[in-house]
Amino acid sequence: MINKILGTAGTRVLNAIFNLVILIVLTRELGSAGFGIITLVILAITILQLVIDLVAGSAVIYFTTRRPISQLVIPAYGWIIFILALYAGVTYFAPQNFPEAFYLIVPQGFEYHVLFLTFLNAFMLTHYNVLIGQTRIRTYNQIFLVQISVLIVSVLVSYYLLGDKTVFSFIYSLYMAYGMGGLLGFIAIFKSMKGSSINGWTATTRSVVNYGFTSQAANILHIGNKRISIWILKYFSGLSSVGLYGAGVQLTEGLRLIGQSISLVQFSSIASQDSEEYSRQLTIRLMKLSLVVTLVALLLLLLIPSSVYVQIFKKDFSDLKLIIAALSPGVLALAANTIFSGYFSGIGQPKISLQVNAIGFVVTLLAAWFLIPLLGYIGAALTASFSYSSSVLAQYFIFKRQTGTLFSEWMPDKSDYLFLVSMVRKFMKIN
Repeated sequence: MINKILGTAGTRVLNAIFNLVILIVLTRELGSAGFGIITLVILAITILQLVIDLVAGSAVIYFTTRRPISQLVIPAYGWIIFILALYAGVTYFAPQNFPEAFYLIVPQGFEYHVLFLTFLNAFMLTHYNVLIGQTRIRTYNQIFLVQISVLIVSVLVSYYLLGDKTVFSFIYSLYMAYGMGGLLGFIAIFKSMKGSSINGWTATTRSVVNYGFTSQAANILHIGNKRISIWILKYFSGLSSVGLYGAGVQLTEGLRLIGQSISLVQFSSIASQDSEEYSRQLTIRLMKLSLVVTLVALLLLLLIPSSVYVQIFKKDFSDLKLIIAALSPGVLALAANTIFSGYFSGIGQPKISLQVNAIGFVVTLLAAWFLIPLLGYIGAALTASFSYSSSVLAQYFIFKRQTGTLFSEWMPDKSDYLFLVSMVRKFMKIN
């Protein structure tokens, strides 16, 4: 397990470094307004992906070891095409009838780029989910590494060798990265699909939807908690504020990858076996690891002087450190939230995540409409921290009630240290 965690974490750390380089390039060359447009494009893709994930998301991971692969992948392909056809219809009619509302969500001139990028991204993530469900974490990490490498190389070539320093240049880089990831993912799962039968796909799809509906409703609320503030911020403060806040969020995203990497392996491990006590103890140990590593990384980020941020990202981003500080409680809460969510989804109870994310969503709506008009992007960051903290508190009490876990069990002790040492030794022997 430690091999998978370190392998995934290593890939994610490299991804965070690449994203940091891309962030520096984009903010320096496009400014806060240009980066604001990119933030909104990525957000629009994310929202569409949430709907697609009803059939092509975490349910695919859960059912990969329980159903033939073709019965999962082929309906997912059909669902992707159906949802994007609906979006194409909305793209045609909405700008004519509700232009202000539509362009608040999708930047004008980028409507069809959102469509085609979502198409590539959805196929890519479907293939990734199959690999994760098969616990082929090494293969997933290798393909993901190629994907992010294509992205950063394309961005650097476009901006500094070809001199095409525009938002569209970054969009074209996304096309290449998503396309490469999707193609390699398909090649990796093709043998599994080839040997499986499509017969019975309707029953499988019903099971996937029944599982996926609750899970995706939870994810929609979770992403809503993370991103709805961006639209409210654009409404009250404009694109430049969105770009500045988006840069702060992206910097802290690197820290969130710690919990996500650990949770990825946790979910895969829990979903593939039925021991409740194993799942409980694994969650407690991985929670401690996630929080400690995230806290150390967060403190290092906060120690960087504001003047350094200005030198790196230019004067448009002088308040980046304030945004990071306001996001800090939320970053720690998200590290815990990710582990709890991996536990509840892994034992087949995604409804728990739905309930706690609903709490966070209500907190987001209440806090955002009060804090953002008053404090702008700092208000958006504080809103995120309040929302994530409320969700993780709810998860903690539900976990405690279901498992009988004592508060003292969450405190790091010698057994945790010995467990970590033994896992590292196993990793060293393997490598």
